[in-house]
Amino acid sequence: MIQAVNERYSLLNRLFDTLIIVLTLELSNYIRVSFPIGRPAPNEALDVPLYFLPITVIIWQIVFTAFQVYGLSYGKLHVRSFPRLVEAHLIAALTFMGILYIVHRDFSRLESAYFIGTSLLIMLSYRFIWPYASALLGANPWTKRKVLIIGTNNQALQISRIITDYAAAGLQFAGFVRHVTDEMPETEIASDEILGNIDTLRQIVTDHGIREVIICDHANDHEYLRQINDTLSSLPVNIRIAPDYSDLAYFHMTIEDFAGIPLVGLRYDMLTIWQRIIKRLFDIVGASVLLIAFLPLIIIIAIAIKLDSRGPILFRQQRAGERGRLFTMYKFRSMVWDAEKNITYGQNYKKANDPRVTRVGRMLRRSSLDEIPQFVNVLLGDMSLVGPRPELPQVVGEYSPRQWKRFEVPQGLTGWWQINGRADLPMYEHTDYDVFYIRNYSVWFDLMILARTPLAVLKGKGAF
Repeated sequence: MIQAVNERYSLLNRLFDTLIIVLTLELSNYIRVSFPIGRPAPNEALDVPLYFLPITVIIWQIVFTAFQVYGLSYGKLHVRSFPRLVEAHLIAALTFMGILYIVHRDFSRLESAYFIGTSLLIMLSYRFIWPYASALLGANPWTKRKVLIIGTNNQALQISRIITDYAAAGLQFAGFVRHVTDEMPETEIASDEILGNIDTLRQIVTDHGIREVIICDHANDHEYLRQINDTLSSLPVNIRIAPDYSDLAYFHMTIEDFAGIPLVGLRYDMLTIWQRIIKRLFDIVGASVLLIAFLPLIIIIAIAIKLDSRGPILFRQQRAGERGRLFTMYKFRSMVWDAEKNITYGQNYKKANDPRVTRVGRMLRRSSLDEIPQFVNVLLGDMSLVGPRPELPQVVGEYSPRQWKRFEVPQGLTGWWQINGRADLPMYEHTDYDVFYIRNYSVWFDLMILARTPLAVLKGKGAF
């Protein structure tokens, strides 16, 4: 049902994107020649060579596939899916420019800029317009597939809303069927949406022209499922089961076919190999640039720390990184020397007005400048620029299984919960924010978090 729609949409996207790449590559040459900017091109050798056209298409197809641009479901054709497309397009563009420079140095940079900008604009435009256009095509009653949901629980309501999102693809929500006559809906379902009970299922399917049935209630009751299948066996209707795994919602579950046996995956690498490579390159470049930019400030802070109190400039502490691996994290020292030896853990940990904090240290903490040395940890591969914050080993020892989800990605210098309240959020909210970041990871999301971090620092909320 929905999988077939998604597969058709993915194929359609690939064909459209290929066509867009080919046409805009030629269009960019026409724009450059017809509307010259600056010095005119001396000869046609500046054009992108014809033999590079298939290479260009392959670049975009590989990068878009790696970024799962074609893995977006039909029901998610909205602006929230655009950041992933923009991110993948920019990576493909950089790859295109790099390879083109190697094989054809005298190409027109202006023509390439026209091509990259125009192709992105058209890709975004047709993805924005397509749902509305297909909704008009899908309004034909001959193309509609009516879907009936057996059950009235929360999952049934959620599935009905998803079907509504897929209306443009030809799916039409018909209504709900209750398990028994006197059953009261678990959710706020309108009475006119309940077509009857399970005893009249066959009649409901026949009268309403149902083509798809989704079972939400009692999905683990094999005898119940067999009875429904027997009832509808002679009718042209597809039957699907929606098992309730809501208690495992914090897992990023997958379902795969293993030689005909369906396997539900609860654990796997949260970041793909491509995402890890891009994230690591981004970390190396970003940390190097920021370290150089902060070099004068680093010298000033180091002098201030030495003048303010005795002890080393840097503070070293064991923290838990990705997969719980311990590493040494660096910070500018903000407390008196041997502060950790003079007080037990938990007494003043991350408390306002901590007497162990020095005058310079208080300023560094308020501005988060004490974190600058962690750029070294990023370069060493212990941390990332963005991710869940690395925790103390003694804190990790008290983690629940759910909180361990935060260790499935590299730990970061800043993160989603840091820009949403920083240290004054309760631990359970830290975990919720970290899980949200993990599930929605993208380079675009990292850039957004980095862009919002300075504002969070200036506000000083939750920093002490």
